[in-house]
Amino acid sequence: VSTSSYGYFGGGFAPPYVTTIDRLDFSSETTSAPGNNLPAGRRALAAVSGGASYRIKGSRTYGYFGGGDTAPGAPGSVATVDRIDFSNETTSAPGNDLTQARRSNAAVSSNSYGYFGGGFAPPGSVATVDRIDFSNETVSAPGKDLPVANQALAAVSSSSYGYFGGGFIPSSTAVVNRFDFF
Repeated sequence: VSTSSYGYFGGGFAPPYVTTIDRLDFSSETTSAPGNNLPAGRRALAAVSGGASYRIKGSRTYGYFGGGDTAPGAPGSVATVDRIDFSNETTSAPGNDLTQARRSNAAVSSNSYGYFGGGFAPPGSVATVDRIDFSNETVSAPGKDLPVANQALAAVSSSSYGYFGGGFIPSSTAVVNRFDFF
């Protein structure tokens, strides 16, 4: 996730599963640990920022980490959504999770919403897209899913569209799917 000044990387697998959030300062290209981490170690999660021009709750903006895999031997995929407050770099749970537990998903955003798409939920890939409303942090299923189930994909956004590309359906793919925000 990112602001105009910093990028934040959260979670991963070192091993073991990590909770760490690292901050990249865009002006100096140095990394540091702001000291507030995810509440539980997760890997294969997706993340989305509240949008470059969108602000909620006064002057704050947020980043959201969604889904992932918690630990070997644990239940596996989770629906958890965690929030980082860019104004003070604290993390918390906004209280609304994804509609489906999954890992290896990807995320895109418009100015008003973040979208978590695809992923793996046993026994296989999913096409589910969940939307988080940046104004009130509710999570819902907008009724538009990916055209095919896909996991381990990547995603980018423009002002009008999100693009989900690559991944595994059930073999590696070069397909790019466009998601219309409007």
